[in-house]
Amino acid sequence: MVTDKIRCEAIFSELSRKWSITIIKDLFLGCKTFSDFLVVNENLSNKVLSEQLKRLEELGFIKKVIVSTTPLKANYILSEMGKDLNRLVYEKIMFGLRNKLFDRDYPLIAGKNLEHVFGIK
Repeated sequence: MVTDKIRCEAIFSELSRKWSITIIKDLFLGCKTFSDFLVVNENLSNKVLSEQLKRLEELGFIKKVIVSTTPLKANYILSEMGKDLNRLVYEKIMFGLRNKLFDRDYPLIAGKNLEHVFGIK
């Protein structure tokens, strides 16, 4: 049982890290490759992104899918556990919109039906 408690604490701790929810949000909104994340997050460094993706994969939020080996290319997808964060991430985006932190023209959400993207009914 101790390992379950440690895993639970690690999972909740990870969700409070600066880039974790942002990366998960970006996966919902269409980012798939390492470079996709860097394009939409100008302040995210290669090193931090690499560490965060590895950590999110280790904890079971995302999966890394190797697309080609020469050169090595990987896509990232949400696991079932990652997909379960849909309502949390949706509410974060709606909070930003309601409080005018960004608007519907924000590149990652422009023209998207957010309720459909996040499976909100």
